[in-house]
Amino acid sequence: MKQANDLFNKFYSGKLSPEELQQLRYEVNQMSDDEIDGYLSASVPDSMESAHRITPEDAEAIRQRLADEIYSGSHRYRIYRRIATVAAVMIPVFITLTIVLGIRVARLDEYQKVIAGEQIIRSGNGEEILTVLPDGSRVRMAPESEIRYSLSSFNDKTRNVDWNGEGVFEVAHNRQSPFVVHTGYFDIKVLGTIFSVDVRHGNGEATVYLKEGSVELSTAVSDCSCRLSPGYLATISSVTGEISVKRMEDFDSNIGSNVLTFDDVTLADVLSRLKLYYPGDFESPAEIASQRFTGTLPKNNLDEALTIITKAYGLEVEWSAERVKLVMSE
Repeated sequence: MKQANDLFNKFYSGKLSPEELQQLRYEVNQMSDDEIDGYLSASVPDSMESAHRITPEDAEAIRQRLADEIYSGSHRYRIYRRIATVAAVMIPVFITLTIVLGIRVARLDEYQKVIAGEQIIRSGNGEEILTVLPDGSRVRMAPESEIRYSLSSFNDKTRNVDWNGEGVFEVAHNRQSPFVVHTGYFDIKVLGTIFSVDVRHGNGEATVYLKEGSVELSTAVSDCSCRLSPGYLATISSVTGEISVKRMEDFDSNIGSNVLTFDDVTLADVLSRLKLYYPGDFESPAEIASQRFTGTLPKNNLDEALTIITKAYGLEVEWSAERVKLVMSE
């Protein structure tokens, strides 16, 4: 304590050596602000006190001098040191938070990419698959069919998928969120129902058969629309956009069965459908490609299917590695 008083006295009189100034700085650095103010009041030189009493202005001048020579160099440093101590504690916290938040942001970005990313499901040649959509709707897909959607397209307002091929949809009921199937040239809007759709781009027309519930069809080409009732088959032209509807009580999708059922279709259409279930190309004489066919063909026995066709039209089969060619019998 006495050493501190002596140092302050020398400080007032300007007689501090460099070593003593360093010591005073150390002493000040250990004091609280109240202790410093106490030394300022108690350690006034006798000569200064005899000349006049310490006025507030004098005290402020002394404090300013301390601030210039010591306080700013030591006591203020102590404040900085305290700030630095707090920073030393907080910086790792900030760094940790930044890392954690960064990871979360990164995960959020990845999550958003997944949400926005397109999901594509395809069935291969001869492959029938069942896929379940995010809302619980089920789609039985015929060979070489494709469905596209994103997780973000399923929400509380609407459910959207893009479709090409043949399939049976069992749509989960949700009156607040209509289910819409986009095919490229017409849309199917449903709330909850079971229907079959056959869209083969390039074939000129598509069909939709409603088994249960209700669907609305609309085309972009001609702005046609209609509401389909159960037991009715709609045929949509990809060229004109026109929709024709007829009742078909005995309609049954080929998906899930062991046979393909044809009702008054061309031989070219029959061979095109066989190509979905058997590898390679199928070719028939041009002069009979437009002839009609009604009947069933097996999905899992190509020899039997071709035997039925050749007997019906008087044809023979020429086999090659990648092609089945039907020719007229001699």
